[in-house]
Amino acid sequence: MVRRFFLGGTLLQAVALALKRPLRSWDPVVLKENQLHQEFLDLERSMRLLDMRLADALRRIRHGSCADQIEKAKQDEKALLIELDRLMTRMRAIEGQLLQYQKAATRH
Repeated sequence: MVRRFFLGGTLLQAVALALKRPLRSWDPVVLKENQLHQEFLDLERSMRLLDMRLADALRRIRHGSCADQIEKAKQDEKALLIELDRLMTRMRAIEGQLLQYQKAATRH
């Protein structure tokens, strides 16, 4: 679990305080936030792997010896960029949802 500290406690505790409910591990707000954090971490991991594959495609484009290999590398690059865009869009959406939780936690 990723913990973010908020006024001496975790963000989850801040959300519980804002909702004026005790913090419970089964609380839907807590569960949803934990799921979002985990999904974000998984997407970061996927993005690192995608970056490595993209770097390989670029290397093949620059240093390819055969026109067919270079063309294949360009197709790979295009597909990887589309996947990277999808990944980053989802990451931004998750960040927005987590910010909503943080805003709710800071309202009194």
